[in-house]
Amino acid sequence: MIKGILFDKDGTLIDFSLWRNAGINTIQTILNEYNLNNDKLNKELQRAIGIKEKGVEPFGALAYSSHEQLAYELHFILNKHVNIELDKFKTHVVELLRKEVLKDNVEFKEIVSIKTLYEYLNSNNIKMGMVTADSKQSALHLINKLNLNDSFDFIGSYDGTMKRKPNKDMCMKFCNMYSLEPGEVAIVGDSYNDMLFALNSGAIGVGVLSGVSSKINLKDVANVIVPSAGSLLDKDVLEALDEKSYEARELRTA
Repeated sequence: MIKGILFDKDGTLIDFSLWRNAGINTIQTILNEYNLNNDKLNKELQRAIGIKEKGVEPFGALAYSSHEQLAYELHFILNKHVNIELDKFKTHVVELLRKEVLKDNVEFKEIVSIKTLYEYLNSNNIKMGMVTADSKQSALHLINKLNLNDSFDFIGSYDGTMKRKPNKDMCMKFCNMYSLEPGEVAIVGDSYNDMLFALNSGAIGVGVLSGVSSKINLKDVANVIVPSAGSLLDKDVLEALDEKSYEARELRTA
């Protein structure tokens, strides 16, 4: 039986529209600051970081890259219109994005009841963690907002000590904390980057279709693909994660 599961945050436990809105609002703020407010440029900047009319691109900067890389994509376009110093601009964009997701009126939409998921996994003696490329402050804001203080055994975030996914660092810390082998851990996420994280860690990669990716984006790197994190409330799916045959797993999943 799997002994530990690490869940990505946005697109896996929480609806990714939170970050789509943050990206849109950040672009609008920047355009206002530089007096470049026009619809054509706004749309060009949105496309540059992967914001579509509906949803986001799975390999776009908003879904896949660091906030610093996202800032670079915006800078590349904006610098054609006004001279902007790159390093200061990167810092400013990261701050704007973080402020957006830390607002008191931000709505966190749970894709699955996180408390129910934790209670179910705990009843099956499975440790549950959350790992995110986002800041520790943002992760704690979510936990406090949804009253989830007792719903995680581990929190991994980009906090200056742990390295970003897909580096295996967060998984290794989780394993060391609970004396687990990486092969006893499942990593659940909605992006190709999450599945690379699982691969680099030696863990089982469980792709979900509730976020930015479709099956075709994940099938070459995930061990298992399921509709959402809620699928792990099915004991048959949990048991399938232990089976050595990928074909046997696939029959039970998406």
